[in-house]
Amino acid sequence: MTNLEANKLLYFAQMIALGETGRPLVKEKFQAWNLGPVLPEVYHTAKGFGDKPIKPFLFWKEGPLAAERCENVIKKTLDEFGELSSAQLVAESHWRKGAWAKHYREGTRGIEIPNDDILAEYRARLG
Repeated sequence: MTNLEANKLLYFAQMIALGETGRPLVKEKFQAWNLGPVLPEVYHTAKGFGDKPIKPFLFWKEGPLAAERCENVIKKTLDEFGELSSAQLVAESHWRKGAWAKHYREGTRGIEIPNDDILAEYRARLG
């Protein structure tokens, strides 16, 4: 798993956690970057690997979800999105009705994607 893939999968895990448990998987806020949603702390921790595989949870900190629920969210995320290529993950995260599309501004980093909008994306994907 690359840094890019880890960030996209964590975004989808955050979306599933918010939608199914009402609580975020991670406390940090995602930002709308060029290639999709990014957790800056994760990106910067793993950027030394470049486009090579990283140790997926090298940077993992316990979030607000209980361990069992966290495990279920990650399993569901991998079941739904884990087989997608990097390009497919980027395309999924760029969904025109999604939270990233609502907040992305070309050439600008640091724009946070509110959890409320990530939750709205979860609901829109269901409907």
